[in-house]
Amino acid sequence: MRGRYSFAAVLALLAVTTALAIPASAQTPARPAALGLAADPDLVRWDPAIRYGVLPNGLRYAVQHTSLPKGALSLRLGVEVGSFDEADDERGAAHMIEHLAFDDARSFPEHQLDLIFAPLHVTFGRDRNATSDLKQTLYQLDLPTSDASELDVATKWLRDVADGLMFSDANVARERQAMESERAARSADVLRALRTRMDAFEDGDLRSNARFPLGAPQTLAALNATKLKVFYDRWYRPDNAVVVITGDLPVDVLEQKVKAAFGDWAPHGPAGVRGPRAPPGSARGAEAHVVTEASLPAIAGICRVAAPEPPGATADQRLHALLLRGLWEAILQQRINVLRSRKDAPFIEASISDEARPDSQKTCIGIIPQPGQEVRAVGMIEGEIRRFEAEGPTEDETDEGLQEVRQSVRGSVVFGSYATATRASGLVQRVMDDMPQLAPREGLRAFDVLMEDTRPEAVRAAFARDWSGWGPLAPVNSPKPLSEDEIRTAMTSDAYKSTGAK
Repeated sequence: MRGRYSFAAVLALLAVTTALAIPASAQTPARPAALGLAADPDLVRWDPAIRYGVLPNGLRYAVQHTSLPKGALSLRLGVEVGSFDEADDERGAAHMIEHLAFDDARSFPEHQLDLIFAPLHVTFGRDRNATSDLKQTLYQLDLPTSDASELDVATKWLRDVADGLMFSDANVARERQAMESERAARSADVLRALRTRMDAFEDGDLRSNARFPLGAPQTLAALNATKLKVFYDRWYRPDNAVVVITGDLPVDVLEQKVKAAFGDWAPHGPAGVRGPRAPPGSARGAEAHVVTEASLPAIAGICRVAAPEPPGATADQRLHALLLRGLWEAILQQRINVLRSRKDAPFIEASISDEARPDSQKTCIGIIPQPGQEVRAVGMIEGEIRRFEAEGPTEDETDEGLQEVRQSVRGSVVFGSYATATRASGLVQRVMDDMPQLAPREGLRAFDVLMEDTRPEAVRAAFARDWSGWGPLAPVNSPKPLSEDEIRTAMTSDAYKSTGAK
């Protein structure tokens, strides 16, 4: 999981279903101000069904009663460390620790967790899993029942993950081999290998480009138990972690379980120092990179790599910026769809995506060209982008885009039905990203207030802010040899701008 907070994610943030929320009067909601999050209470009404808190040791937590499915419980432990914060000689450490969590915990010798959870139909991968990316490591455990003994085992394991991994030499050697096998499998996937090459072109010398979670072969070979323990103690600490429990128990019971399981967790040694968040450096203009891979279909992209979100923005400001991004993406996507519908369209499909990293924000339009039409496809879409940049959207496009985005929010509010596991995963992500989980149906109200009187000029300004930085950068895979100069010329030529969608 490299990217966080695409527009699809902000829709999930704004649109919260009411189906499982218990009445606010049934509990005492904690304002998340204790988590260090600030928002305008007249705009962002936090979900009163969620109880937030911070333990004296600095651990942030959130608990919520839900009953879909009845009796189930979901637990999440999030640690704010990923491959981005690894030192050069630690690359791969965050991911290896994630591996070790399942077979090297102090209370659960190798394979014992499997033996305990198998009779409960809690399987590895589906119900018990973990992920790590550039910024964070997340552990999940989903239980089919709220039995007290099962909850005890679940919280005991997560507490072992927090400060009870053993780092035995044998287990480290085994997981090192597992990660090398994972690397080999990825390398054998030609499509994934192609995407890696394209990322390297787009991201240049950014730190995020050199911090793949599987590390590098030479650093992985040098990771031993001692080095991993030092990394673990530096980052696995209560003030760098979040615990979430959702499910079919009263919030008082869930909150007490968090306090009992994690209240005496103490850090071991000094906190880690974050990796440098240097944004994209010297300017890069229009560039093309062509790969010739005859076994794969033609694919292309047009990307911009900009500085990351500046620090200090309030939750309201971040929501507004995300909604404006979603609005211009919706309008530009509609223009691209019109181009695609033409009989002479040189591409089969093109779609906009965005990706936030600690040191940058990347926005791309992925393109599937018609066979042999790579140059024309890139030129036509880049021409439409430049027309949008120069003219901005019309009043009608802005109104239609607002209706489309609002309808997406409304559809999630009215028809969304989130199971316990989905709620837990979303909630831990919200807390770790310092973003609000809104009260039921508050998404529509927040949208209406934030986007009231949005004019084309505001959309154009948001586009100029977001579609900036390095670029345009055009990675292309062509089954037949293709000149990079042809792609570059098409990107900068005015010949395609006049063919824009009307």
